[in-house]
Amino acid sequence: MSDDFWLVQQQKENQSENLLMADDETQLAIDIRNTVSEKNTTLSHSQKVLLGKRIKQTISTYKRKKIIFRISTAAVILLLIGIFTILTMNREPEIVAFARYNQSVSLTGNTKLILSGKEEIQVNSDESKIAYAKNGKEIQVDSNRVQQVVEGEGVYNTVIVPYGKRTKITLSDSSSVWLNSGSKLVYPARFARDKREVYLEGEAIFEVSHNKEHPFHVITHDVEVKVLGTVFDLSAYNDDKITSTILESGLVEMKYNTNSILSTSKVRMVPGMMAVYNPEEKDVKQTKVNVKLYTSWKDGYIACEKQSLGEIVKKISRYYNVSIQLNDQSLKNEMFTGNLDLRNSAVQVLAIIAEFINIKVEKTNNQIQINRL
Repeated sequence: MSDDFWLVQQQKENQSENLLMADDETQLAIDIRNTVSEKNTTLSHSQKVLLGKRIKQTISTYKRKKIIFRISTAAVILLLIGIFTILTMNREPEIVAFARYNQSVSLTGNTKLILSGKEEIQVNSDESKIAYAKNGKEIQVDSNRVQQVVEGEGVYNTVIVPYGKRTKITLSDSSSVWLNSGSKLVYPARFARDKREVYLEGEAIFEVSHNKEHPFHVITHDVEVKVLGTVFDLSAYNDDKITSTILESGLVEMKYNTNSILSTSKVRMVPGMMAVYNPEEKDVKQTKVNVKLYTSWKDGYIACEKQSLGEIVKKISRYYNVSIQLNDQSLKNEMFTGNLDLRNSAVQVLAIIAEFINIKVEKTNNQIQINRL
């Protein structure tokens, strides 16, 4: 026997053993290879037709498996992306977790400065000032100086402003924050190198020092506002149905949740605009406003311009933490224009309105009754 014969025989034996482990596609490929490798082999017409059908069937099966594999791979990738997105969206920033952990606070009595969630400093004045040095260790509280230990990053302080009081805070980056009554601000004693982030409940006016490389973020229970350097008012009281932002100058970007479980959206604001986020509709609407009507409280008064008595009463009630009852519901639509001094009592403020609107103001215990004359 020739060497060629032995080689062919050995090759056939090896192929026979491999066929036991091969699938249909591999077997067909081997059959085709064996056929074309035998020089003197000729196929009948029926064999050619059968071989052609097997080739087409194998190609079709291969394409179908390839498509299924691609679809399955894409589905797995989308699933992983979805899981990652949900986990990322649901993961709270460290400052938010800190604020929630230290949530039980009283909005009555004196203004409170809480250092690192532990040491509490009482501030007696109605209009207090708190200023931080750049190192975050030295704090000026009105006329008193306070020292605190700041080891690295992640040291959060909290200011709680009760009803009937206001506070101005100068942060370690020289940004200024005016906190309105019934508000709470959580912030780092010294900002991290890569971010500037604070958490707000209530209302505050921010005058942010410009730093293009480190935007300033204000987080609330509903929205997050990104700032480069600007002046704006943000109102996010827990008992309000909406969250609003009024931009006085500069540029801000509001990020909020939409109706999609995997989606957030952003809107940019220009000066003179008010953006209102409705958590039920998960949408933001912008309107042009007179900014002074929303920021005048910083200077100790409420500016009113054809404002309804119903809206004014709500502001006064919140600021002084008193119950005000309009016994005639039609009074809600009465309009008033003028300035109301917040240094006066709630009754005195309402007495000014009574000079222009035919109403009678009476106080019983902690409730104020308003009747039409």
